[in-house]
Amino acid sequence: MSTSADRSIPRRALIVDGDDAARESTAAVLKLEGFEVAAAADGAQALTMFARDWYPLVITNRNIPMLDGIEFASRLRVIALAPVYVIMLTGSSDVRDHELGYCAGVDQYLMQQNFPGELLPKVQAGLVALRRRQSSRTGRADEPATVDLENGAHTARHLVGRLRAEIVHSARTRGVLQILSIGIDTDDALVFARQNIGTSVSNALLAVVHDAIRPKLDWVARLPAPQHTCRLAVVMPESGITDSATIEQRIRNAFAHWNSESERSEIRLSVGLAALSRGQMPPTALELLGQAERARRGKDNGRTGIFAVQRDAQNAA
Repeated sequence: MSTSADRSIPRRALIVDGDDAARESTAAVLKLEGFEVAAAADGAQALTMFARDWYPLVITNRNIPMLDGIEFASRLRVIALAPVYVIMLTGSSDVRDHELGYCAGVDQYLMQQNFPGELLPKVQAGLVALRRRQSSRTGRADEPATVDLENGAHTARHLVGRLRAEIVHSARTRGVLQILSIGIDTDDALVFARQNIGTSVSNALLAVVHDAIRPKLDWVARLPAPQHTCRLAVVMPESGITDSATIEQRIRNAFAHWNSESERSEIRLSVGLAALSRGQMPPTALELLGQAERARRGKDNGRTGIFAVQRDAQNAA
């Protein structure tokens, strides 16, 4: 990892794990990469250490003594005065358990079966995310709210936490919440470049969506996607079918000159809709995103879409 690239973020990490061997092995990997490492055997000790000093990176096990790992993450966010990136080590792939963590403050999960192979990539992603959050334009008052997982400025916790709040609000007010999943795909590695738009296709799509959505109400999530593809989700609180139809038509109109309506087109534009209706049992945030993605793909293959969204969310940063 490049030291010069990370100069604005101190290379300091706090490891929280009740297993001595696990703490030592994680610390050894990070020290080889030039990190200053501190370690705690339980959540209470870790909170005390964090309150006394700033650790931009925290790696905690889901199951730790004294405090549950998710409770620890939640309390950590309360006392943190500077940016911190939380990676949680877990053996569970349960979507609802992961959502609890995201809402509490976990940035991303590291599955135990993938440790230690994926540790350093996720650590590097954390440093990138912290830097990009510092320079993110998302908070500007003149721009629609955008949770950007594609460029690493945000992580799944930002998306899940915000969407979960919308779901709770919708259930309480009995309003309709809709999610519009939007995708642009191509099989041609050079087709995006031939559009000659002066920016990335992802940025072009984001700009079109910003112009199409309802100001001060709708917001956008830019999702991680494979090469030569773009993925956005538009979250529409207190909306009706005409609102989603209007946004979809504006997006299609903006890309009509790309010949994206034909099955033989070099570029494919696809849109899918999921809605949380009045009286419906509230799904999780990831389930609602998965429904919209399955609708975009034009097929319903059970829970596969949900886990695809979960996998993308974990890999984002």
